[in-house]
Amino acid sequence: MIVLLIIHMIHIRERKYEIGVLRTIGMKKSSVVLKFLMELFIVSFTSIIIGVGIGALTSVPVANHLLKQEINSNQQSMNQVQDNFGRGGHDLQIKPMNQTIEQVIEIKAVVNFKVLGQVTIIGILLTIIGGISAVVSIAKFSPLEILRERS
Repeated sequence: MIVLLIIHMIHIRERKYEIGVLRTIGMKKSSVVLKFLMELFIVSFTSIIIGVGIGALTSVPVANHLLKQEINSNQQSMNQVQDNFGRGGHDLQIKPMNQTIEQVIEIKAVVNFKVLGQVTIIGILLTIIGGISAVVSIAKFSPLEILRERS
């Protein structure tokens, strides 16, 4: 949240001259604010959709790759312990009594639309809060002072 606020403030500061010009030619503060908020929402919503889509598509393959690496690492570690201590067979495993243990070798997951909706709502709420900071910044600007500072 803090990072988003800082980014919004930097963005508004960089476009301060544009705000001054728009206000000087007669555009109302509310129109300038609405213009910046619409830009902010379009960019944020597009980013959220792209991020959620990429995350949904890549999460399972990445998780399976990490699981495979962990299994290989664990197997190498067990082989090294057995080689170092000379126990002989590879079937030395400690199992709790009366329980069977299944090894997970693949993660099968489905995209949960409830979670995707929650992530989208959180992103929109953060955009609204960041937008409020932008509105406050824009409302403080005096067009003549902005143009005077530029020259």
